[in-house]
This record gives sequence, C-alpha cells and structure tokens, in this order.
Amino acid sequence: MVTLTGFSNIDTATVKEDSRKELLSDAGAIYQTKDLKVQRVKFATLSANMFILAKSVKLSTEPVYQQYCPMKQASWLSNSKVIKNPYYGSMMLTCGSVKATL
Repeated sequence: MVTLTGFSNIDTATVKEDSRKELLSDAGAIYQTKDLKVQRVKFATLSANMFILAKSVKLSTEPVYQQYCPMKQASWLSNSKVIKNPYYGSMMLTCGSVKATL
C-alpha cells in the first residue's frame, strides 16, 4: 500500500510535478474525510491518475489490472483479476470487468 509519505517521496524525474500534486491532492482528500461518497469521487480521480502513472512507470513486478465499473463509469487498479468493485460496496462487489493489464 502506498502512503501519503510514499507519494511525497516520488522521484520528480520519473513523475511530472503536476501529476505528483494531483496524486497527493486526491490521496489527501480521501484521507481527510470520513464521507464515503466523497472518498469514492476522489478515488475515481486518484485511480485515473494512478493508471497514467502505471502506464509510464513499472509499479510492480506482478501484473497490475485496470478494472472498470460501468455503473460508476470509473476505473481502479488491482493486483488481482478478481473484481472487487470499490464503488458500490457489497451491493455490487463483483460488478465490473478487466479493461487492461499492465
């Protein structure tokens, strides 16, 4: 799991400063609120920005899967092909599909 400290230490030669700031902003917003709706909105933008990063920088020696929720029209990254949708909790836990493998 990447922490805010981990985001702060991202090499600016590898990741553009604007991208780093967006990741920090989204992660900070998720951390600072207990409102699940707000967390899910910020998680969607965090995931989109992480996908951009993951396409340009190898995040893991294992595959990273971009998964997509058609109801929310948002993606997330996972280390497993098994869908565990973060946007609707237990109501739609397995809704979604793998869109890309990095």
